[in-house]
Amino acid sequence: MTSSRTPRPSAPSPLALIATRIVAESLKPDPCLAELSDMARSDAGFAVRLIATVNSGAFGLRRQVSDVMQAISLLGTRGVRNIGLGLAISDMVPAKAEARVLLANSLRRAVAARAIAERMGLEKPDELFSVGLFLEVGLLSRAREDLVGAVELARRPAAHRPVFERAVGLECHGQVGARIAREFQLPEAVQAAIREHHARVPPSEPISRLAWVAERVAAAFEAGDVTKNRALGLEALALVGIQGDAAAEVFERVPKEAAAAAVAFDRDIGPQSDLDSLARDAQRSLVELNVEYEAVIQRLEQIVAEKEQLALELQHANERLSTQAATDELTGLLNKRAFTEAMARDFARARRAGTPISLVMADLDWFKRLNDTRGHLAGDALLRALGPSLTASVRGGDVVGRFGGEEFVLLLPNTEIDHAMIVAERVRRAAEALVVPFDGEPIRCTLSVGVAVSDAGAGTPDQLLERADAALYAAKHAGKNCVRRASGERGGLASRVA
Repeated sequence: MTSSRTPRPSAPSPLALIATRIVAESLKPDPCLAELSDMARSDAGFAVRLIATVNSGAFGLRRQVSDVMQAISLLGTRGVRNIGLGLAISDMVPAKAEARVLLANSLRRAVAARAIAERMGLEKPDELFSVGLFLEVGLLSRAREDLVGAVELARRPAAHRPVFERAVGLECHGQVGARIAREFQLPEAVQAAIREHHARVPPSEPISRLAWVAERVAAAFEAGDVTKNRALGLEALALVGIQGDAAAEVFERVPKEAAAAAVAFDRDIGPQSDLDSLARDAQRSLVELNVEYEAVIQRLEQIVAEKEQLALELQHANERLSTQAATDELTGLLNKRAFTEAMARDFARARRAGTPISLVMADLDWFKRLNDTRGHLAGDALLRALGPSLTASVRGGDVVGRFGGEEFVLLLPNTEIDHAMIVAERVRRAAEALVVPFDGEPIRCTLSVGVAVSDAGAGTPDQLLERADAALYAAKHAGKNCVRRASGERGGLASRVA
């Protein structure tokens, strides 16, 4: 493949634009034939192509027509829509000899879908022609940017195309085609059929299943092992109740009707061989080569799967590294850098929403004395136990971090000062009740806590930190193991909260 970029098709031609407008008009709940006729006449090129298409053998009308309105009346809304879709699709294929394979692949799927629908006794088989025509539209769109790459992909066995797309980093043409169908305002059921026509198992929805079968019937006429591909097509037809002579007739119709449809769209797709001719032309060396090719494809699928698994594992590893980089190893809380980033984020949200945001700053009392008397391992044990205790004291949306040493911070979005004081008191009591076993003698602790609030995100995060730190300083000087609010904060709570 020559390109790994997502295709960006060039601007459609005037013919494609008018065809798209007609398709959109025909999809309205109550389309007007006169309006469709006026739109068709507005572009001489489209009008000529419409009449030529109607008079071609592909549509089998009993008499020749020469007037646009007459043609539209004979075809009806659905018929006009199908021709509009067909002209829009054929216009996407560059008028170059090497591009024949692209249109030929699309037409095979279109006529296969119609033949299958007729054999199943469906009421509107011509609508399935349009569904089949769209199955390869994602690949056609790629041809406008990368014709060589699109042709190279179209020449590969149909079942293997998605594998090659994945191998070079391209989005599957079924996904691209479904988006294009949505732009054409085609029903969601049709979009799903296009998206799922390469599914590994038959889809359950009727239109998707029929398109899935048409894909396998058309694939029998393309690259790969003819005998194997025909067998896969027969198995697919049997799923919709088409077997024996009826299945043989479907295969017989595909090359003939694909050639006729190409003439109807004034395009040349070259000679179309039937399955017997394709089988006779296959040399033994080619069969052997196909066997080798199948092995290569299996290995390629394995490589692609391994590549995707490695990418997933790398993503998970990066997520773990990101978590580790943001986490204080000892307490499991956010470290200072990560907390500062979270605070800036939530501060901006509070400012946009006009909601208060509170900050609780807590400091372990007599922590240095603990380290000096019982050792740093004792201090580490206390810090390790205090982290989960702090987390358990707040809501899920609150942010808890270790700000450094024995200092901790809790950010409480959308929280007024009174509720923040309640949380602070809950944190203080949880620390006071904490008992940490260590070396046969328990460790106990207390916290001094300061609280500040910013109304509607007023001020800056640093200013809020300074005010909470000042409140913490006041708690230390008030005898430790208590909660103090920042100067100027209103409200009142009893007990050890001041």
